[in-house]
Amino acid sequence: MQAKDPSAQTKRSPSNEALRAAESAARYGRNRAQLRYSFVQRARPDDPPPPLTRMLRGGRGGQVRLKLYLSYLWMQKEDTAQGLTFTSRAWATLLDLRDPATAGARRISDAQAWLAENRFIEVTSQMGRPNQIVVLNENGTGEPYVAPGAAARKEAAESDLGAILHRYIQIPRTFWTNGYLTMLSGAGVAMFLVLLCERGPASDGEALWFSPKDAERRFALSEDTRSKGLRELADAGLVRTRRRPINPTDFEVVHVRNVHYLDLEHLNETAVMKPRPRRVVRVPKKRTAAD
Repeated sequence: MQAKDPSAQTKRSPSNEALRAAESAARYGRNRAQLRYSFVQRARPDDPPPPLTRMLRGGRGGQVRLKLYLSYLWMQKEDTAQGLTFTSRAWATLLDLRDPATAGARRISDAQAWLAENRFIEVTSQMGRPNQIVVLNENGTGEPYVAPGAAARKEAAESDLGAILHRYIQIPRTFWTNGYLTMLSGAGVAMFLVLLCERGPASDGEALWFSPKDAERRFALSEDTRSKGLRELADAGLVRTRRRPINPTDFEVVHVRNVHYLDLEHLNETAVMKPRPRRVVRVPKKRTAAD
């Protein structure tokens, strides 16, 4: 006998505190955060995993590191890095971490330490004030940060490779202000970035597809991460996945594949996670002689 699992239908939303923190942070943030493709994907299959994957794999706290670093980039309004001086509690509230004044603040400090050690940020202690954070290049090289749009414009006149090296995706501010960053896990955020790369300058409604082999070659993300991330994006209303034939006009055996449709307009609504109902199988009770 099958029955619906009621716990799987529970809706989740970001806390009011996190939404207020995001609105406050938006005063310092870009309308669209810029992130280089090279943060998300590698150029060649034999290259090391891209920074996105490194952050998620670097032990516990991967999703906090990723969300925090993206938030640092969002708050870079200028074309060169500007120091950020906010408390760990404020960052923890923005990410909707539990107990932001204590446990949440410690998770932020741990994430900052990892990001500094891996040369994604510089941390400067200040007497009587919160640490100052200065973001560095997204590739973890320790080089100074220059917004990819500005870097591409500067190098385009010097080399045809300038625009290619600094290709970037844009993440709408509503990803923060409407709570999607807080609601998604590291896998969900990672797959959102992957789909933005796949989408490129295309408009909403474009079918996106990549094979598991291609996903491993380019993004170095596990199948579990990809599946979990896509499921979360669907639950959040940001992605629709459909089965589509590969060769509908050929006189051959029809093969199908999953294609994904990214709905960025949905970011204009406050995030609500609506898990799809799952069914659990109840094993019939064994009959005994007493029955």
